[in-house]
Amino acid sequence: MRAAAVICSALVLGALLAASSILPLQAAEFGTREEAVAMVKRVQEKFKKDGPEATFRAINSTAFNDRDLYPWVHTIDGTLHVANGAFPGIRGKNLHDMRDQDGKFTTQDFMRIATTPPYHGWSDFRWKNPQTGSIDDKSAWVERMGDYLVGVGIYKGEQPNKNTIGLISGSPNSDDTYLQMAYDLADVLNDGDNLRILPIAGIGGPRNIRDVRYVRGVDIGLTQTNILNNFRRSNERLGQFDDKIVYIAKLFNEEIHLVAKPDITSIAQLKGLKVNLDARGSGTSYSMRDLFNALGIDVQEVSLSQVEAIEKVKSGEIAATALIAGKPVRSMSKLGSGDGLHLVPIPYPKQLQDDYLPATLTHDDYPDLIAPGESVNTVAVSAVLIAYNWPKTNLDRYERVQRFVEAFFPKIAEFQKPPRHVKWREVNLTATLPGWKRFDAAQAWLDQHSGADTNPSAAAEQAAASIGVRSAGGGAGQPLPDRSSALYQEFLKWRQARGK
Repeated sequence: MRAAAVICSALVLGALLAASSILPLQAAEFGTREEAVAMVKRVQEKFKKDGPEATFRAINSTAFNDRDLYPWVHTIDGTLHVANGAFPGIRGKNLHDMRDQDGKFTTQDFMRIATTPPYHGWSDFRWKNPQTGSIDDKSAWVERMGDYLVGVGIYKGEQPNKNTIGLISGSPNSDDTYLQMAYDLADVLNDGDNLRILPIAGIGGPRNIRDVRYVRGVDIGLTQTNILNNFRRSNERLGQFDDKIVYIAKLFNEEIHLVAKPDITSIAQLKGLKVNLDARGSGTSYSMRDLFNALGIDVQEVSLSQVEAIEKVKSGEIAATALIAGKPVRSMSKLGSGDGLHLVPIPYPKQLQDDYLPATLTHDDYPDLIAPGESVNTVAVSAVLIAYNWPKTNLDRYERVQRFVEAFFPKIAEFQKPPRHVKWREVNLTATLPGWKRFDAAQAWLDQHSGADTNPSAAAEQAAASIGVRSAGGGAGQPLPDRSSALYQEFLKWRQARGK
C-alpha cells in the first residue's frame, strides 16, 4: 500500500509539473475562493441534471475549467479518482493514501469532509504550483456528491489579500513601544485566512501619517496625537482641509525620557548644548523639537540611535538624549546608578497643555535609575491608531479596516493580560480624540456595544496611576490622592474634559 501511495504521489507531481502547458496562466488571473465554491456548485447541478457519466465527461473535457480552477472527483471511499479537469494521468488511479509535501493524507481529508456534517468544507494542503514550480499552500473546497466527492482548489498565495491588514508601526532603532504593540496585535488577532496583521517597521509618527494617507498596502498606523494635530494645523495654514485621516482608537500615553549627567538638573540648562532627538523623522525627533520650541530652549540637535546616544552622554560628547516611549522602556531599564546618568525633570507649563499631558516616572518604573520613594516629573503624548478614511463604496479597503476593528475591539481585555505590553492596560476604547472623526466601523461597533466593558476597572486604575497630579507650572510631583477625595474627582473631571 505504501508503494502504491508513492507511485500515486509521483504521478500527481508529474502531472503538476506539466500543468503549465495544460492551464496557461497569467500573473493576475487566479481563481478566488468564491469562484471555486461556485464551480463545485455548477458541477453538482450538472450531476443532478445529467447524471454521473455525463458530468465526468464534461470535467475530463475541461468544459468547467477556468484559469487555474478545475474540478476533480473521487469515489466517496477515495479508492478511485474518476475525473480530473487538468491531469489526465491520474484518472482511474487509487489515491486513497496520497500525501502532500508535508505528509498529509490529502484524499483521506477530502473523505472526512465529505462524510461528516455539514458534508462540505475547505481542506488545506501544500502542493506544487504549476506556474512557479514552488511548493505553495493550497486549499480545496470539497463537497459530497452522491457516492462521490467533488472538489476545486485554489492557491492561497494568489488570493486577493482582502484579509491582510498592513500596520505601519515604529522604528527598530528608536526602542519605542509601537513595534511591540504591533506584534501584540498580530499575535492576538491573526486568524488563519480570516485575518492577518502585517506589522511594518516605520520611520516615525510623522511619516506614519503620510504612509497611511498615501502608501498602497498600509491600512492602519500608529502615531502621536500632538503630531496628528500639528499635521492638521499645518495643512489648514496652507488652505488644505484634508479629511482623509480618521482614528480608530486612542491608545496609551508615551512618556518623555530625558537622560543626562547629574550636573544637568533642569531642561533649561540644555540651551545651546547638543541633545540627541533620536533618529531623524522619528516621533521623538518631531515632538522634542516641538517641545523645545514651545519652552523657548534652543538646542543643538543630534540624530543618533539610543544605544549610541547613551554612550555619548556618558563620554560628555553630547549633553542629553531624549526618547518618547511608553514606560518602562528597555533602553532606559538597562541604566543604573553606576552609569552616572539620571532622568531630567520636564515642567508642564501652559503652552504644553493643548498637546501634552503631565506624567511621572517612578522607582517602580525604573528601580535602578530612580531611588525608592522618589519620582521624576515629565510630560507625555498620547498614541493613537489611525486609518485612511475609506468610503463605504470602496468595499475592499473599507472592509479590511472594518474586519480589523471587529476583531480588535472585542478582545481588548486579552491585550491587557501578561505577557502583552503593560501599556495596553491604559487603553479605553471609548476615549475620544477631540477634533477628529472616528472610523465609521469603529464608531458603529462602539455604538452597538455601548454597555460593554471596554476598559476593565483594573486597567482604568493603572491608567490613572500612571499620571501624577501636578500644577500647570510644573511644581513638585505628588502621588495621586485617595480615590474618594475631592482632588481625585477633579483630576478625573480634568481628564474627561480633555477626552483623555
